Amino acid sequence: MVRTQKYVLILFLMVCFLPVRQVLAMQEPISDVRIVIDVSGSMKKNDPNNLRSPALKMIVGLLPEGEKSGVWTFAKYVNMLVPHREVNDAWLMEAEKQSDKIHSHGLFTDIEQALAKATANQKGADPTQHRSVILLSDGLVDLSTNEEQSKASRQRILDALVPRLKKADVAVHTIALAETSDHALLRDIALATDGWYEQVDSAEQLQRVFLHMFEKAAQRDTVPLSDNNFKIDDSISEMTLLVFRSEESKPTELLLPDQTRISQQQVLDNVRWHNEIGYDLITISEPQIGTWIIDAELDPDNRVMVITDLKLATTDLPNNILIGETFDIEASLTDHDEIITRLEFLDLVDAQLKEESEISDPIEQNLNQNRREGIYRSNVGDTFQAGRNDVVITMISETFERQRRQSINVVETPFVINTEQLMDEFTRTHRITLKPDDSLIKTDVISIAAMLTAEDGSEWSYEVLKSDDKEWQLTLADLEPQQDYSVALQIRSETLKGRSLFLQPELIVLHDDILAPVEEIEPSMEMDVVDDELEQMDDQKSIEEQIIDEMDDQESIVEPIIDEMSGSDDLLPEIDDELLLPVGESKDLDESGLSSSSKLVLGNGIIVLLVGMGIFFWRRRSATVSINPGDQL
Repeated sequence: MVRTQKYVLILFLMVCFLPVRQVLAMQEPISDVRIVIDVSGSMKKNDPNNLRSPALKMIVGLLPEGEKSGVWTFAKYVNMLVPHREVNDAWLMEAEKQSDKIHSHGLFTDIEQALAKATANQKGADPTQHRSVILLSDGLVDLSTNEEQSKASRQRILDALVPRLKKADVAVHTIALAETSDHALLRDIALATDGWYEQVDSAEQLQRVFLHMFEKAAQRDTVPLSDNNFKIDDSISEMTLLVFRSEESKPTELLLPDQTRISQQQVLDNVRWHNEIGYDLITISEPQIGTWIIDAELDPDNRVMVITDLKLATTDLPNNILIGETFDIEASLTDHDEIITRLEFLDLVDAQLKEESEISDPIEQNLNQNRREGIYRSNVGDTFQAGRNDVVITMISETFERQRRQSINVVETPFVINTEQLMDEFTRTHRITLKPDDSLIKTDVISIAAMLTAEDGSEWSYEVLKSDDKEWQLTLADLEPQQDYSVALQIRSETLKGRSLFLQPELIVLHDDILAPVEEIEPSMEMDVVDDELEQMDDQKSIEEQIIDEMDDQESIVEPIIDEMSGSDDLLPEIDDELLLPVGESKDLDESGLSSSSKLVLGNGIIVLLVGMGIFFWRRRSATVSINPGDQL
């Protein structure tokens, strides 16, 4: 009897727990996507061609049946353009019709009221729903001519509305359409709710940005595109193709596996072909099995989304992370929401993971060696670069192909780091200041360590202390002049989601900005001075020689002078013999044998030489003084 009761209990537990596991596996969250669009008057300038309308048509056309969605427009007042309800054919027709009513006639920009009304019934978290809001605006919070009212509304968004949305697990993806937008507000809303923030330079980019936002908000199964070729298997009941087009490109055509062609003008009964400025949106039910070709320009944003029972399930990665964070990621193939574990099936599947960034080459991983019980495991984040990073997982076999792409925004450092040298200290002193971004990390658990390294390899460790509510400071004094030091920082904290955080910012190099006094002339400068002095001496010597030559010339000219009156001795008084001697000769010569005129020339030459030497030494002393940095201060 006891044994019988034991078996009954075991069977009861099996009946209870096994279905629970199956039910939990089958319950994928329903995507609830709410779209909020600015229709204020400034849109006439920022979106003159009203490209918001085709962008909205694209995103609602990509929504699969069974999901939930609604559309709101706002300026001074908020209008529910498309009622929030389950997506079906009737809703899609209504949404496409109402998309033509997007305008740019509104006054003011009440972002607070728009977000509040669009999410009015989302008070608490619901694990059965994947909640998202896509907010598009081109301006600031602007309620009236009273600036204080607008400031108060902006603050209420951050202090009251955003915390409520976080509590309800609503990710708000924000799009700033103009430079005049409140970028700080839209970014803070997105980061605080783990949404995605995008700045759009022109309305022509809206369609692609809306696609990326849609992929964040709604999870659709896709098949990979290779040179516009893709493969359809028998498990796919419907597919939707998004094909982007430029103005110069030819009309899009599709080449089917049976080699027939279809276009917008030649469609089959099971094809819905929607053509808009910039793209084609094509939905085909019960598509042919085999290889399809899109006869159009290649575009990295082209997509093939499918409805199928054979799905690729992966771990959901956060939208925003900090550089240095790493995550475990899992992937599996499911059939009717059950993980496939059959080895004869999985052994024919090639599983690959690729990491893509905007500034580096793709990095690929083979996942086949890391498969256990139908689950492929890996780790990502070590190689992420600052900015947008994409993680793409692809499963390919002879009969089917599946792919899922996730985009992650990587913030390089959630700190503003400033370094300064304090000039008013008695010794060389530097100060490092760190200001954390409290929209990304918890400031109450921050711990910062620093390592100072000198040129000779000597090291000193420090703890960076909190100086006030929003700053951490490290002051380094008594450093050796004219030496470079490096400072390595290690930061520990937590993200707002509670993930542990360990950051190592780039090395900080401390340079001495105070120049040391120059005591000696550098060899190269000294040689330049000597060359200048020699050149000056040569010039002076040539001048002196020229002067002496000129005086000699004058002397040679004076010597041959003859008395014109010598022919009439009677008319002249008797002249002393000394006066009759030629000029330049003297009857009374000194002991050196030099005449007075020679002495005069020699004296003049000595005077010129002394003047030249005086100029030389004066210029040399001036050159020495001019290179002394102490005299320049």
